[in-house]
Amino acid sequence: MKNLFKKDIIDWNSWGTVFQSIDDFKELIEEIFIRENLKGYDEISNLTPGTNAVFKVGTYVIKIFAPKESDANTDSDYIAEMDAMKRALYKDINTPNIIAAGSIEDKYLFRYFIMDFINGKEASDVLKDYSYSQKSNFVQKLKENLNKLNTKPKELNNGNFIKERAIHNERWNPYSPLIKSQIAEILRNYDLSQCVYVHGDITADNVMLDKNDNLFIIDFADSTIAPVEYEYPPIVFELFDYDHELIHEFTKEMDYDVFIDKLFISILLHDFGANFVHDIYKKYTGKSPNELRDIYEIKRLIYTNLK
Repeated sequence: MKNLFKKDIIDWNSWGTVFQSIDDFKELIEEIFIRENLKGYDEISNLTPGTNAVFKVGTYVIKIFAPKESDANTDSDYIAEMDAMKRALYKDINTPNIIAAGSIEDKYLFRYFIMDFINGKEASDVLKDYSYSQKSNFVQKLKENLNKLNTKPKELNNGNFIKERAIHNERWNPYSPLIKSQIAEILRNYDLSQCVYVHGDITADNVMLDKNDNLFIIDFADSTIAPVEYEYPPIVFELFDYDHELIHEFTKEMDYDVFIDKLFISILLHDFGANFVHDIYKKYTGKSPNELRDIYEIKRLIYTNLK
């Protein structure tokens, strides 16, 4: 039988060369849509790139997960994201409806979701032009969705696995042994008894606004169980892009010192914490992160510059 997908996937780099290619996925998408009895497969366009292959197809979005040959943990990613999306819909959070989900055995086993396309703009294209009043309304809608989403799971007794995952996160490898030992000490002394479901990646790319300013949250690929402050780094540094007015609205019912404590800890805890440290240090000092000698300098920088 002739393969619909023809490229070779042998590792993560090889996946990275094809996952945005319409030409490479066109035949596979057509077959999936025919099997799911859906139309529009002759209209394929790219969307904001992520980890998996994501395309707009007619009035839908298809996400095709990287096969296991890419070294990605596709089975657990697929299940975790499916569970998170169903939970969000059940909680009445604005998120795309799941039209179809399954897998197709071709050259590789590809798992996929097909969802409604949200006809709107990414928050990054809208927030920069908002007035203070509009920013306040936006933050209120965001917090309402977070209150629905960040509920306590039944199955978790403690957050030790979250700590260990963060401490041994390979993204910290470029940092000095002292920085890594500081991170380990801070996290091992942090109370993670109050964990909830979190989206984990509420960035400007993953928050959409339609023509009526209805807020939609998309892409639950990084959903996990963590303290509620795990949501803070992508919100503050990616969605808000360090904007003081948005941050003020988000934190106005919090004690500022407590907020900074939680934000700092959650940077270290977050799966992309090393990336946040890199960007924060470079933004506020102009220096290479290789020059960072004390992780607490990051706390001092955000405390001074976000206030």
